[in-house]
Amino acid sequence: MARSQEQVAVQVNAGSLRQGDVIQVGGQPMTVLDLHHVAGGAKRILFKGGETLTITPRTKLVVLRTVAGWEGPVC
Repeated sequence: MARSQEQVAVQVNAGSLRQGDVIQVGGQPMTVLDLHHVAGGAKRILFKGGETLTITPRTKLVVLRTVAGWEGPVC
C-alpha cells in the first residue's frame, strides 16, 4: 500500500477507525466515508464508492491516515 507524504500506516480496530482512513480491500484503496455502530460493538463501514464492510471489535486493520503537519521522509 503506497502512501503519500501526508499519510502514515496505522493499525486500528473498530473503536479507532476514522472517517477519511484508507483501507486496501482486494488490492483497491477505499476511503472511509461514514461509520455506523452495530450490535455487539461492531461497526459498519461505508466507503466513498458505496460499498460497505462490517467489522467486529476484535478486527485489526492497517489503514493509511492523513496526518496534519507531516514533515518526515517517506520510507
